[in-house]
Amino acid sequence: MPSFKDFTESDLDSVFLNPNEFGTPILIEDELVVVVMDDEKMVERKLFKGAEGFHTEELLFYVKRNALSFYPRPDNLVVFDNVDWKITDVQEDVGLLTVSGERVSG
Repeated sequence: MPSFKDFTESDLDSVFLNPNEFGTPILIEDELVVVVMDDEKMVERKLFKGAEGFHTEELLFYVKRNALSFYPRPDNLVVFDNVDWKITDVQEDVGLLTVSGERVSG
């Protein structure tokens, strides 16, 4: 008998990561993958970081655990949509990775 986890994992592609629903195709390290951007969650997590004169941009997205050929790790640099981002946090849950990153410019 299928478990709840089986049902949620099957919904990842058909609903949550579906480009016709919530998903957006994005190039990550030259790999086209479907992600879900979460600007509202980033606002909840945002803390003042950085020094005067610097602007910190933050990124939070969800991607299927096996969609990337690598595992994003904190402090790694990743090219996301042709922009370099430093990974700050990665959490794994029910087949998804929640990835946070930041970009500092002066």
